[in-house]
Amino acid sequence: PRTRPPENQERVRRRFARWTIFMSIANVFFSVGIVILLLEASENWWFTGALIYVPQTPFLIPSICLLACSCIWHLRSAWLNVTSMGLLLFTVCGFHFSMKPFNPPVTSKDDVTVLSCNVQNFQPHFGEVLREVARSKPDIVVFQEAREVPEMLTDYLEDWHWQHSGQFLVGSKWPIELLGEFDASPYQRTSAIKVRVKTPLGPIIVGDVHLQTARRGLTDLSLGSIVDGDGPASVEHHAFLRDEEALQTRAFLSGNPAGTPFVIAGDFNMPETSSIYDTHFGDLRDVFAEAGLGFGYTAPCRPVRFWLPRVPWLRIDHVLVSDNWETLECYTGEFNGSDHRLVAARLSLRDPQAPPP
Repeated sequence: PRTRPPENQERVRRRFARWTIFMSIANVFFSVGIVILLLEASENWWFTGALIYVPQTPFLIPSICLLACSCIWHLRSAWLNVTSMGLLLFTVCGFHFSMKPFNPPVTSKDDVTVLSCNVQNFQPHFGEVLREVARSKPDIVVFQEAREVPEMLTDYLEDWHWQHSGQFLVGSKWPIELLGEFDASPYQRTSAIKVRVKTPLGPIIVGDVHLQTARRGLTDLSLGSIVDGDGPASVEHHAFLRDEEALQTRAFLSGNPAGTPFVIAGDFNMPETSSIYDTHFGDLRDVFAEAGLGFGYTAPCRPVRFWLPRVPWLRIDHVLVSDNWETLECYTGEFNGSDHRLVAARLSLRDPQAPPP
């Protein structure tokens, strides 16, 4: 077969190299634009308010493809695509890297392990969730959508203390006291309860949270509703209501005695890129952000027609703590016994004389 002359091969290589450089530079601007758009506009604009709830990892595809092209045709442009990939990975996609999982502290009797999960009324396969509960060996469990408590839970965690209020269930190996429940006015629903757990280290406050889903509003979006404006208006209306609900709920959870350690855990129905989440809960310490490794996605686990089956793409379940705690370990579940995967966090009370983290 006829072969292309060397000068023609070199001309083709230079053409692809120029294309790779141009597209890599364009991809950097694209990545920066996506980051600014999603982090700054977030839920303040209907379009980005919808965009933060779709899978974020596909934003990495251009950088990955262009990185492969750089390795073939123009190696020096690879750093542009590595930069774009890292920017999207750690900001928009929510990847977290901590050295703590590689060198976890030795378990101490003074550690407190808190486990949170939206159990979807213990469906469809709560046995899988319970298996992960057994592996985590929690001291406190915080459940949402737990209206009908199955015997397998109370039988396994026998001799535990429980507070059950509506959809909220908090259990502990130590005595527990219900301090109150909060009915948020925007959706006229109970959004949180608060309990006091009497641990051997002293009392701690635990908040169990379940905020309204962003699906209200997002499900109204369609091509027709976007054209006539009803869809965007619905998204922004519900964003306003969810913001007010988060404001009221945080005020309820913050009314604690000065210096008392507290933990707020549950289904916030918001990723960390949400402006609503950042405004009302961003001042608290996210245990997964400090001690987790990976994306930590927790929902949705149910099959969705436009995404990989049973693979979550949002981290909307969080464990947040006050400055009284040292974060030792945090991880999410592996099984899909519920529509949400659990979040487990191992904590240790800090020395009161130690500087803040």
